[in-house]
Amino acid sequence: MSNSNVILCDSHMHVFSHHEVIQSSNYVAPAKDLSDFILEATTEDIGRAVVVQASIDGTNNSRLLETLLHHDQLTLRGVAMIDEHSKDLEILANAGVRALRIQDRTRLGINDLERLPQLAAMGAEVDWHVEINTEPARYEHLKQLLNELPAGQAVVLDHFGHCAPLNLEQRHQLCRLLDTGRVWIKLAPTRVSQHVGNYKDLTAIVQTLAAGYTERCLWGSDWPHVMTADPLPKTTDMLAFYKNVLTTEQFAACFSHNPAKLYKF
Repeated sequence: MSNSNVILCDSHMHVFSHHEVIQSSNYVAPAKDLSDFILEATTEDIGRAVVVQASIDGTNNSRLLETLLHHDQLTLRGVAMIDEHSKDLEILANAGVRALRIQDRTRLGINDLERLPQLAAMGAEVDWHVEINTEPARYEHLKQLLNELPAGQAVVLDHFGHCAPLNLEQRHQLCRLLDTGRVWIKLAPTRVSQHVGNYKDLTAIVQTLAAGYTERCLWGSDWPHVMTADPLPKTTDMLAFYKNVLTTEQFAACFSHNPAKLYKF
């Protein structure tokens, strides 16, 4: 750990397996687990990470649970996927799961936003928030559904909400969601930037979001970058970009203070 005394958190990464071929109609998961993440995608300041259940694993959270229970090099939290029949949520919560994830992406062929109220209510029973992988076409419907969620339950949008960084109308719609006061945003850049590596097309949207919603911004690398062409993104490039475009206070909030609060590190 460096002398900054600020523990950075990667709030969006995935783990797979060295020993099992995991595939869907959309992709074959890379044979990488937590040990590879530590080797490839951490720096001396990254001491925390949030393991997010990948869509390819569905509601089988066994690998997530195994990862959370058997590690000693990072402090971890998890985001699970559940359905209306899922049980034993307390076991997941006790292992460090802090949220449930809903897939709502046309690209993946999964649009589950209608299930949000029921699944959110189940999650609230174990004090979970909700994370949603959704897109701009669904923002207005999501905004309407927020009133049906348990009071005070946070909703986190993955990957900038898949807002096109230079589309001002989409950015305006995203800000209206954030104006509700209960929506958080993950500034995970690799799915939305057309300039992976330097991320120069994200400067304006990042500065808008970080200035207007400092206390509800998070960062995630999206390691190990499935469905992504070579050369694969590097965490060091992301850190360099954000350190350049954010103020010191905004960077500390997004990379350390906010995830510590939301995921209860």
